[in-house]
Amino acid sequence: MNFMPKMNRRSFVVSAAAAGGGLALGFHLPLAEATEGTPEVNAWAVIRPDETVVIRIARSEMGQGTLTGLAQMVAEELECDWSKVTYEFPTPGENVKRKRVWGDFFTAGSQGIRSSNQIVRKGGAAARMMLVSAAASNLKVPAAELTVANGVISHKASGNTVTFGKIAAAAGQLPPPADADIKLKDPKDWTIIGQPKKRLDTPLKVNGTAIYGIDIRLPDMLYAAIKACPVNGGTLKNYDETKITSRKGVKKVVKVEDNAVAVIADSWWRADKARMSGTVPAGATST
Repeated sequence: MNFMPKMNRRSFVVSAAAAGGGLALGFHLPLAEATEGTPEVNAWAVIRPDETVVIRIARSEMGQGTLTGLAQMVAEELECDWSKVTYEFPTPGENVKRKRVWGDFFTAGSQGIRSSNQIVRKGGAAARMMLVSAAASNLKVPAAELTVANGVISHKASGNTVTFGKIAAAAGQLPPPADADIKLKDPKDWTIIGQPKKRLDTPLKVNGTAIYGIDIRLPDMLYAAIKACPVNGGTLKNYDETKITSRKGVKKVVKVEDNAVAVIADSWWRADKARMSGTVPAGATST
């Protein structure tokens, strides 16, 4: 009766999902794999042959619904079928490689949507224009005669249609439109932006497959815990580095500017315990 199984948050949620039978485990492909065999339309959208629309989100989801809100903005201008939308996160390295096509990766103070709505919407609109251009070639009609709705491009006069998934590869080979040529939808015509939608990140959080910052593990990874001066405007007075570094797992103690100390260790627990050990607080008082 005293047996306590070792189980972390993730294994518990995954096991509970499996036992319930109503939840399926899922995963999202890394950026490089998502486009393999499925050429992207542009940096914002990958459309697979099965009509799945992968929207790339370059802001962190911090609980406010930013991820879903930004996806709605891209989907609105793209004119895709929202029920087929999923997402993935590009990396900062990929952003630099592409000359910062996704803009600033900074996420804080509820600025995820406010600071990036124009670039995000233009990304979706540009992808739509490329798809329309590819469809015009495919249907052999002028692009101006085509309309787009729910991931389907239609030519009213002939009754012909083509889906995003059928022409995405061709669209991805076209040059993107010039920024000045991109026209955004009038807010009165919005059908996705501002509408209550189920959050895209909820299923992965429920079934335990969502990856949080705390889940990241890299080879020889180290952790830092910071002790800052509790008084606004105060400066670092002193700290006993010898006592801190002598603790198990602690690698180094680093002064952070003139008002804090960072304890670096081989685990977050050891870094934080060393920070709270009583050897640092003396160095975090005001002068």
